[in-house]
Formats: sequence, C-alpha cells, structure tokens
Amino acid sequence: MKKFISLYVCMFLIIPVFAQTNFQNLSLEKALEKASDENKLVFVDCYTSWCGPCKIMAKEVLPLKEVGDFLNERFVCVKYDMEQGKGPEIAKKYNVEAYPTFLLLNVDGSLVNTIVGMTSTGNEFVYKVKLALGDISTVKMDSLYAAGNRMTRFVLSYLKALEATKQYEKAKAVTTDLMKSLGDGQKSYITYWFLYENPEISPVGSENINYLLSHVDNFRKSVGVEPVNAKLAAMFETQLEDMIRGRNKETDVAEVEVIEKNMKACNLPDKDYLYDYVALLKGMFLADTDMAFAAIMKIYPMMKEEKLSYLYFRPITFLKEKWNEQQKKDLVALSLSLSPKVEKVVLQDGLKYFAREIEKY
Repeated sequence: MKKFISLYVCMFLIIPVFAQTNFQNLSLEKALEKASDENKLVFVDCYTSWCGPCKIMAKEVLPLKEVGDFLNERFVCVKYDMEQGKGPEIAKKYNVEAYPTFLLLNVDGSLVNTIVGMTSTGNEFVYKVKLALGDISTVKMDSLYAAGNRMTRFVLSYLKALEATKQYEKAKAVTTDLMKSLGDGQKSYITYWFLYENPEISPVGSENINYLLSHVDNFRKSVGVEPVNAKLAAMFETQLEDMIRGRNKETDVAEVEVIEKNMKACNLPDKDYLYDYVALLKGMFLADTDMAFAAIMKIYPMMKEEKLSYLYFRPITFLKEKWNEQQKKDLVALSLSLSPKVEKVVLQDGLKYFAREIEKY
C-alpha cells in the first residue's frame, strides 16, 4: 500500500513537469535537425534578460499544461537570449526587434510566422499560435464584423486574430471603433491591454498611447506594475534610440523634452539610462558638448555590442566640429577601448577606423 501511495505521489509530482513546454538545450541547427527527424516545426522563444514581459511569459504562461500540450506535440522548442551567444545572429536573421518574440520555423530554417508580445493566458497564447500556423482564418470574422457584429467577446477575438495574422491596419481601425464604444474608465481594463502593448496597433502618438500615458496608475492597478512599466520603458527606449540613430530627421530638443516629461510622470524605477539618453540628445541638439560628452562616457562603456553598432557613431559625428581637443582625445581613447571588447571583427575594425577619423575633426 505504501509503495502504491509513493508511486502515486511521484506520478502526481512528475506530470506537471512533462506537461509544461519542453524547452530543449539545443543549438538552432540541432533543433532544426531534430524537428526534421520528428516531423515537427521549431518554436523559438526570443527573449532578453531585461525584458519584463519575457519573464512573465516564462514564469506564468509557457509552463501551463495547455500550452505545453499544444507546443510539445507540434514543435521542438528552444529559447535564446537575443543578446548572448548566437542570439544577435538569430535576431538579425529573423528581424527580431521587440520582445518577447516567438518564431515558428520550418525544418529548413525558413520562417512560418512570428508572434510578438506578451499574452496573459495559456489558451490565448495557443490561439495565437494556431492563427500564426494558419489553422484559423479571419475570413469568416471579417464577414461577421462587416455585417455589424459588435459583441465585445467577438470583437476581442477578431482583434487577436488580426494581430496574430499581422493585419495591423485593419486591427487599428477595429480598435478605434472599439475604444469609442468604451467608457473612459473601461479603457484601462486588463481585457484591452494587448491593444496598448502592440506598437503596430497602438503606435507612439496614437490616442491609445496618449490615454495610457495619462492613466498610468489605473493601468498599473488593472494590469500590474511590472508589465505596464516594461511597456513604458520599452516605448521610451525605442523613441530615444530612434532619435539617436537619426531615424526622424525633424526631431528637435522640444520633442526630447516631451519624452522626458512623460518619463518623469511615469516614475519608472531603475531606468536611469533613459535619462542618460535624454542628456545625450539635449547635448546634440543644443550643441552642448559638455553635456553630450558626459552622457557618452556614461552610456557607451557598458552598452551591449548589438546596440553599440548602431547607436555609437552618430552622436559623435553629429558634433564633430564642436568637440574640444581634450574631448577628442578622450573619444579616440573610448573608441579604441571598446574595439577589443566586441566580438564582431567588422565592428572592431570600424571602431579603430572611427578613432582615426575623430583625430581629424
């Protein structure tokens, strides 16, 4: 009897382990080979160490039985930090720019589809994967919506289907209609959070993001502090990094100050680097080399290689006629000190070459 009870208890303890998503310790190449042998696809969880939503997915969604049962049957599952090892190479190959991102791959490595962002429940995530695989079509939903179906449950399912199939323009239009039907207090309910979370549906400057920024505390109470803070930090980071890169040529110091004001109002913890970005941009636009130089010396020595490659060079060249002799010497020294710390030979050589160019300023 004791043996039977012990066996029963052991089985009870073991079952959840096998039910959760079985992430295997394999390189992507080995995962593709195994998937080919087992007649499966490959599921890749692309995360970073600093991504709050990634941690929530890893802790609260991917271990769920319904998720594990679905994924393990159809995929060889692997996960990689996009800033470590082969991660940057994978991110570049599959154009991973937001986190978490989940890649669905054929055995030859070609992309079936991607799923971007956090999902709050297991069933919802499985639904997204089914949509991404083409197991569910939006054609019937399109017809129902066009015929006037505005039941909230249906509209939310429709929006999730549009999101999963990357029909973002249509999703934005449906979202706009949905938000008009909601009371002001309802818009911050967790039910609608996925719409704010996806920058393709709610881009910076949209009514949704403006509402989020003016009702942050309501969202934190409804959705949770961690996911809301992670969304806000990622949004501000993208805005500021795009400015540093020069993606918007019409950006000026007034726009930087608006972002700074929003950041202060949101009161994000442990995000000092965002204010360093602000200082750098102010120094650039105001031609204040002392301010820019101080920010450069704080930001770049600790920056990850992937970001260094596209964020380092422009601020220095932007002010190339303004640096004093001591600043130029220090910037040359910084460039040369960074070169041996990076892995990519192209970037190593680029930093050395850049150091020589700074000397000519």
